[in-house]
Amino acid sequence: MNLMRDIYATYLHEHGRPGTLALLHPAANAFKALIVIGALLIYLDKFGINITAVLAGLGIGGIAVALALQKPMEDMLGAVTLYTQQPIRIGDFCRVADYTGTIEVIGLRTTRIRTLARTLVAIPNHRLVNEPIDNISARGSIWYHPVLRLRYDTTPDQLRQVLKDIRALLSSHERVLQDNHRVRFNEFAKHAMQIEVFAYLTTTDWAEFLELAEELNIRIVEIVSEAGASLFMPSGTLYVE
Repeated sequence: MNLMRDIYATYLHEHGRPGTLALLHPAANAFKALIVIGALLIYLDKFGINITAVLAGLGIGGIAVALALQKPMEDMLGAVTLYTQQPIRIGDFCRVADYTGTIEVIGLRTTRIRTLARTLVAIPNHRLVNEPIDNISARGSIWYHPVLRLRYDTTPDQLRQVLKDIRALLSSHERVLQDNHRVRFNEFAKHAMQIEVFAYLTTTDWAEFLELAEELNIRIVEIVSEAGASLFMPSGTLYVE
């Protein structure tokens, strides 16, 4: 039994699933326990003991034990689901229920998430498998989607120039996914003409995405300025007594 467990453990390591090893030891122990119980029942039967009565007694006791262990068993089955289906892995950055953070441990009872506030949240596995899981680490790129608001005194030529230059910026940028970006003057908003920028940046690291987005934002501000246009600034009235 131990040999089979070790062989399967090696297989899991080779296929990048070391987390599933947490299930191997309790599963192997449970299988050993079943073998021992079966051998014991066969041994008692050889001595003329009524195995049916013994099993009936075990059945009644088993019901009581099952009721007491209902929640722990749900958590363990949840762990099996998490390890076999693998919607998340250790190290993934996820959004689960009201929590966003990095998966640190997937245990037999709970899964622990290190939140953005650096707190450690333990979520019971039976609850986790019934919650929508947004695995942010699983994406291959990050959505870049700023919306520009140009003043209504922007001329058509200035508007065309802004659109042209932003499209050229995205087309020439090495970190912009080239098969799915667009720049459109899409709406006459309440106080401004609205331009939607839609692109994906080829990174999965959030800090790097912020750096790339900042670089693009600064260049877009320069493009608007070079075209002689201006971004809309919400105005307000200040009353002074």
